[in-house]
Amino acid sequence: MVHPLSSSGHQQQRQQVDLKADVSTTVVTELSPKTEYSLTVYAIYPSLIGDSATITIQTTPLPQVSNFRVIEEGLFSLRLGWTPPLGRLNGFMVFIPRSNRPGFAYEKLLPGDTSSHVIDSLEEDKKYTVSIYAVYSQGPSETVSIVGKTLKLVQVQKFLVQNATTDTVQARWTSVKGATGYRLTWESPDGHIENVNLGDNFNFYMIQGLHSASEYKVTINPIFGDIEGPVTTTKVKTLESSAVQTLKVSAVSTSTADVTWNSVPGATGYRLAWGPTPEFVGRDRPRQVALNGSTTEYQLRNAAHDTEYVLSLYVLFGSVVGPGISATFRTSPLGYVSNFKVSSYTSTSIVVEWSPIVGATEYKLSWNTGDSNPQSHYLGRSVLFHHIKDLNPQSTYTITICAVYGNSEGPEISLSQLTGTGSELIQAVREVKVVDIGVNSFTLSWGKTPGASGYKISWIPFLGGDETSHVVSAASTTFTIHKLQESSAYKIQVSSMVGNREGSPVLLTARTLDLPKVNDFAALNTSESSTVLNWTRVAGVSGYRLSWRHISETLGPGFNSFMISNLLYGRTYIFTIRPLYGEVEGPISTIYQRICKT
Repeated sequence: MVHPLSSSGHQQQRQQVDLKADVSTTVVTELSPKTEYSLTVYAIYPSLIGDSATITIQTTPLPQVSNFRVIEEGLFSLRLGWTPPLGRLNGFMVFIPRSNRPGFAYEKLLPGDTSSHVIDSLEEDKKYTVSIYAVYSQGPSETVSIVGKTLKLVQVQKFLVQNATTDTVQARWTSVKGATGYRLTWESPDGHIENVNLGDNFNFYMIQGLHSASEYKVTINPIFGDIEGPVTTTKVKTLESSAVQTLKVSAVSTSTADVTWNSVPGATGYRLAWGPTPEFVGRDRPRQVALNGSTTEYQLRNAAHDTEYVLSLYVLFGSVVGPGISATFRTSPLGYVSNFKVSSYTSTSIVVEWSPIVGATEYKLSWNTGDSNPQSHYLGRSVLFHHIKDLNPQSTYTITICAVYGNSEGPEISLSQLTGTGSELIQAVREVKVVDIGVNSFTLSWGKTPGASGYKISWIPFLGGDETSHVVSAASTTFTIHKLQESSAYKIQVSSMVGNREGSPVLLTARTLDLPKVNDFAALNTSESSTVLNWTRVAGVSGYRLSWRHISETLGPGFNSFMISNLLYGRTYIFTIRPLYGEVEGPISTIYQRICKT
């Protein structure tokens, strides 16, 4: 006998189940969640009802929503998220309980597979209590509530416009929470206004093309979707003249550039600053370096490839920062064409193909014989083969290809091919690839070529040097090239051999790994005249070369610390360490340490 109990303990409608004499357990179903029941069992005999036993139990509540939270706060919206409970449910009810504003409430019934929801049309800078419960066929679960607050329409804080030159200024600001972008505006003394809309990831912008010796009003305001936030304003004046008259950037590579300028009489030093232009923000961070007054050149290192930089040079007169001058340059793109090969040829034509290069806008293909001028052809970035026609029979052609990145050309790669005579052609090697790269080695693999008597493998440093080759048997499908230079790119060719005849080569490019560098290099226990340098040992080294100022010390492989004495108090030293591998020096690790009592 099942007796539901009310909250006051009174019995409500009851149910009865008859069981056979040999049954000792049973499942009672169709009960209500979170309800107290009285269960009574009677022993029934043919002519009478025996003694009974009674217990009182309470069913569990329906599972409720967990991890209910505000994922994102907007000016007029709240994005909510939650973890659905286990079990079968009909949906969720999200609602804002009725507040002290009569008639204002929000409720939304959502499907059961939903785990997030956006409530919009809210008020700015206001707290809201939001509730949710799961809806089951048996009824609703218990309600879960959280408090969320919409964002406030605020202005940009810490807006700085500085580092003025004759025609540029740098604007910096702190990000505003929830802003989808920023509008930066500058106004010249004659009322000419320019502005630029920037994304939410911007907090720096170089304003260029200004007039010298002019005061500009610069303003910025955050943007929240279609809503513009309040304006922050400041003023800045460009310099009248730049004492540095000539600032040049030359020898630009993928990661370096040489900067030179004319000397300024009386200057005690220079500050060189560089960073990506607005179109390239995010590829690199702004950096700067202080140089002494006798310096008129500097090599920028570790720049991002294929990136435009704005460069500013300021003259220092003691603690005073004098006039500056700016220039821009763009680093070369990385990437050279790989898997460049001859797929077929006749007596008057050659077909070449290659693999695509990420970022290439087109390809430049050139060919010539030893006694002719090169012919060039530009191909779209989606084109990965070309049929070169109208060639001379039995002539050796040098074919060169490079990837083009906008206005810049990537490094060239070349192969040679002899046009045919009508005799049987040798099939090119297929499926050639580099399967393992080491510090001083490459391992190649390829598929077997029908009819080949062997395979010829050749390799040469990408930047030039002596070519080495090796012929392996027809049964070989792998080969390891040893004794290569670390951190170096190589051109590798694999071709089929039939007797003394060589087929068209397949051209690959690969780069060996860098030698390991010293990690965890740090200065510890610095006193008024000494410091202790510590580092983590590098496996396989023959020693370490430790340097500071004009002093160099060679240490054995067992060292992982070294004390340096007789240093000058208050001076900042540059300490460097390199691992040694016999006669070869590994990459450098550097730290800066000021000598003072800690």
